[in-house]
Amino acid sequence: MTERLPIQRRLIVPPALDAVLDPALEPPEDAPFLRPPRRTRLRARRRGWTSRAVLALQLGGALLVALSGLWTAYSKVMASERLRVARVEVRGGHFLSEGEVRELLGPAVGENILNLDIEALKGRLRASPWVADATVSRTLPDVLRVEIRERVPLALAEMDRLYLMDGDGALVDIYGPRTAGFDLPIVRGLAKIDAEARRDRAARAGSLLSDLGELAAEISEVEVEPSGDLRVVLRGAGEVVRMGAPPYRSRFVTFLGLRQELRERCPRAEYFDLRFRDRIYAREPPETAAKPAAQPAASPTVLPDTHEMPTGPRIEPIRTDAAKEGG
Repeated sequence: MTERLPIQRRLIVPPALDAVLDPALEPPEDAPFLRPPRRTRLRARRRGWTSRAVLALQLGGALLVALSGLWTAYSKVMASERLRVARVEVRGGHFLSEGEVRELLGPAVGENILNLDIEALKGRLRASPWVADATVSRTLPDVLRVEIRERVPLALAEMDRLYLMDGDGALVDIYGPRTAGFDLPIVRGLAKIDAEARRDRAARAGSLLSDLGELAAEISEVEVEPSGDLRVVLRGAGEVVRMGAPPYRSRFVTFLGLRQELRERCPRAEYFDLRFRDRIYAREPPETAAKPAAQPAASPTVLPDTHEMPTGPRIEPIRTDAAKEGG
């Protein structure tokens, strides 16, 4: 008996239903980008590093060539004969000659003007006691300009020897044949004291002479006392004027304006004290102030007050102790 095989029936599914039942059978949609294989990516990366290395080498070579060119140009400029200092122009010098200024500058002449240390040159100039300040500038191609401000001697400081002294009390130079042309007042009271006290006293005398200006020509000598007061001896008759703190000029001008009147009213007075405001005290020397006992004592002469004498402040002659005892 023959067996019958089961009849295989095909299930016919509509296309639409088949798509729903088996989505995997659908063709894939287009991807947003196609990723290249790994070998392709490695090859591209190697080409990128190679390009960068070549570019870096090219830039480095160009930089070396540029630096070499700059160094060559710099060397030629520094070795150029046109840039060597050939002339030094000096301004502001009255006591120092141009040769002395050149000597202070040292071996600047002949050096390359761009290679000079300007600050060092200023320091060399300021090291001179004659130079209060100095400026140095370059003028291409070969000129060095120097402008100095010199110290102006106002007095002769008496110490172990005579020295020229300026208005700040600084010692400028030794008084000798080279500086004998200076006709200046002598400042005393600076010897045999310590350096700090000497500087203070010298500065006080220098302040007086600076304040007086051209009127300092009336002064023969200035003695700085330990108290700080200034004992000033005038030229000519040799009157002694005592001064304390500033202002000096206004009080000295007042005294000079009354000088002739003082001689007429106090002919024997040789000492005048200007330390007090609106007053000038005059004192006679002891040898002329004493009076014989048989004569009546003379009372001190008091000149009128300022409102009665518009030419200046009140003037009071002061008698010495000898005159008082004689009275």
